[in-house]
Amino acid sequence: MPFVIGDDDTLLHPEFGEAGAALASLISACRRSLWLRVPELDALTADSAVCDALKRLALRSAKTDIRIQYDSQDKAVRNGHRLVHLARRLPSRIQMRQCQDDDRDNQLCFAIGDGTGLFEAAGWPRPGRLDLCGHRLPRAPRLSRQFQEHWERAASSIELRELRL
Repeated sequence: MPFVIGDDDTLLHPEFGEAGAALASLISACRRSLWLRVPELDALTADSAVCDALKRLALRSAKTDIRIQYDSQDKAVRNGHRLVHLARRLPSRIQMRQCQDDDRDNQLCFAIGDGTGLFEAAGWPRPGRLDLCGHRLPRAPRLSRQFQEHWERAASSIELRELRL
């Protein structure tokens, strides 16, 4: 699903089984920023295509803004998670924060690339539909503002930090 953020305003509806590939295509198209909001660190964020795309984006430039916000980390802490390991290896490039209790919403699952590209899977892991758009989807600015507000109140998780001895 290759596309260019900022050029193509075609709204795509990938199948549920293509969610990881759709998110990875948005991440791969990003040049400056990626803001990812998920209910929990689960299979979607542990998908190898998603983690590989995040790693390439993180290593592309030190100025790239990668923020990942989540409600629950329980499974990731208990079982381990590819994204957590990647963020530990690149702590200055990938920021992760847990939402405050008042901001938690298990229906929110989206990614905003370069301020205008949008991947949305409301209701993840059982979304009604998936949306992927490279430009001008009207929900992107609203979700960006909401993400920023929640980000300012969110906190880093002590449990996800790597203990160095």
